[in-house]
Amino acid sequence: MAKIATDVELAAIISGIVAAAPRHDEPRYRTFLETIAEGIGGYHCLANGVVTTPAEDLPQWTVAFRATVDTADDGGPFALIDTDIEVKEWLAEGQSETEETR
Repeated sequence: MAKIATDVELAAIISGIVAAAPRHDEPRYRTFLETIAEGIGGYHCLANGVVTTPAEDLPQWTVAFRATVDTADDGGPFALIDTDIEVKEWLAEGQSETEETR
């Protein structure tokens, strides 16, 4: 017999895992972030980059995302993330990199 989870229940489980994130390198958590980032990147037409463990200058785990030619013109929810990088520059860099690899 299977347990059926709704999308809202899955979001709550994900939030719980993130709230309990380890403060050091943990292979299982790294795999979790890579998997979640792959899903988010696919949904928003982004290329996934490196998962980084907490460090002195970055006290949380991080995941790099690069724009692609298919990324929303307004940057979608990523327009509000890491505001040190302007959305137009992020989009332009990602789109030029994607076109170079075609």
